[in-house]
Amino acid sequence: MGNAIPYAHCNASMAGVRRQVPWTPGHTRPMQAIGHVVGASRAERFHAAERRIARVTRLLDELVSVPGTPIKLGLDPVIGLIPVVGDAVAAGVGAWVIAEAARFGVPRVVLGRMVVNLLMDLGIGAIPLVGDVYDAFFRSNTRNLELFRRHALDPDASTRAERTFFAGLLVLIVGTLWLAFVALGAAIDWLMTARV
Repeated sequence: MGNAIPYAHCNASMAGVRRQVPWTPGHTRPMQAIGHVVGASRAERFHAAERRIARVTRLLDELVSVPGTPIKLGLDPVIGLIPVVGDAVAAGVGAWVIAEAARFGVPRVVLGRMVVNLLMDLGIGAIPLVGDVYDAFFRSNTRNLELFRRHALDPDASTRAERTFFAGLLVLIVGTLWLAFVALGAAIDWLMTARV
């Protein structure tokens, strides 16, 4: 039957049924490549992405060495001095690194750790002066690059450290909330006894 029209051999009425035209190559447009190039190996794509991320990370976190010390500083603490703009640039770069990691299929728990690193950098980095000193020593982009390097080529690599981190974070949050409720209860009790 090859290019025959489906149901052409039926004698039944085909009212309301649209006749299908046989497919020919002229009916389709040529496809354009979108995203990564098909055929490039995962390792090649990893190395290209890793070079891009490393270049930006070096610029933001480790551009120059402080003479006589092992400390390296980048542009992140400097642009952090500019209110709102510095934080927006840091957020944009951090989100891009996380998006690259997600594109490579990095496990969700690792992506979560990368997001926490970025949020800590943004949250504490927003505090004037203290945040800039923090940005000089807590390098979220460098940390996220290391996570990317560890998990992008091998998504099955151990995520024990990230799971332990989130378990500890959960314990810290629950403990802080518990202490807040205990302190609130003690304050209410003290106010009630002080009035009597």
